[in-house]
Amino acid sequence: MVVRQREGEEAERLHQGYPLKPDIKLEFTSTGRHQTRAVLHGVTTSDWLAQAQAAVEQPDSSVSDLGPKKSFNVEQKGEGPGLRCSHAIAQVGNKIYSFGGELSPNQPIDKDLYVFDLETRTWSISPVTGDVPHLSCLGVRMVSVGSTIYVFGESRDASRKYYGFYSFDTTKNVWKLLTLVEEGPTPRSFHSMAADDKNIYVFGGVSATERLKNLDAYNIVDQMWVQCATPGESFSIRGGAGLEVVQGKVWMVYGFNGCEVDDVHYYDPVEDKWTQVETFGEKPSARSVFASAVVGKHIVLFRGEIAMDPLAHVGPGQLAGGTFAMNTETLKWERLDKLGEEEETPNIRGWSASTSGTIDGKKGLVMHGGKAQTNGRFDDLFFYGIDSA
Repeated sequence: MVVRQREGEEAERLHQGYPLKPDIKLEFTSTGRHQTRAVLHGVTTSDWLAQAQAAVEQPDSSVSDLGPKKSFNVEQKGEGPGLRCSHAIAQVGNKIYSFGGELSPNQPIDKDLYVFDLETRTWSISPVTGDVPHLSCLGVRMVSVGSTIYVFGESRDASRKYYGFYSFDTTKNVWKLLTLVEEGPTPRSFHSMAADDKNIYVFGGVSATERLKNLDAYNIVDQMWVQCATPGESFSIRGGAGLEVVQGKVWMVYGFNGCEVDDVHYYDPVEDKWTQVETFGEKPSARSVFASAVVGKHIVLFRGEIAMDPLAHVGPGQLAGGTFAMNTETLKWERLDKLGEEEETPNIRGWSASTSGTIDGKKGLVMHGGKAQTNGRFDDLFFYGIDSA
């Protein structure tokens, strides 16, 4: 492989989540490391370069409206979820709940609901009663509204069964089956979930036969599902997207439709209408299965997969670094972790569980576990706190 020093630095920028600069030129031989990597992920060298250079950062000299950041690994004690990915977490008060996941590809671990006490930094298994889910699951999602957690996703046994839509009352430790499989949205996994104070939103994901792009809303008061407006033809089916509610709008960010994509749309519940937006700034490269959260008017995006593995979910895919924030008012992206800056940050990963949360009085992104580039699993609990203007 013939690569000048600067070009090697640019390749590292891409691996860390930065897009390549427009004037970069790479030359490959048939045995080059980067060519081997491109082929490993099912992409020809020319296509890989084209995709990389398509993610050119647009220069922006405006002043950041984000305040000081604080990131750290949270100390963990007790009996916790351990090594896993493809699971879900949600925060209620000073407790973080974890459910589902896998250690080996496509093999769900357990059906326990783990709870982490932020005051004592200790995990335990929550006592549960009621309509306890009887199958373990992966590719599951959950959100919290008040003191209640809502869970939707896939449960698997040898015949790959699905289960319905559940809630968990954290004050009484009671599971409740809200809707049966045949009464709710299309069963799926690796979808996205978000919530406001009245509705639970479920978007996209992978059903038993295909990827989806529909958005369904469950009204907590009426206890009914409503199918929201269907996005237009330019809006592709996808899984592994970010879904966040910001100032009354439901934002859909990036995802995977057979390829990693970088489009951004929002849904207006009042008008029952989807709108695609054009973003700018230090845009992250196209990716999916990243961690995400909301801080004020910003959507925070953390790590993720930038190229699918030839073995699909069995392998790790090509993972990237980077922590980015998008201002939903100005549509500007900003890179929060800069190359060369020293700060406590977790390893590159995808398929982690994440939620918007508050730790030690600071709002930010809470993330647990995930899949490593080695195809191993992580068990760390990480917090990226941000002051938002």
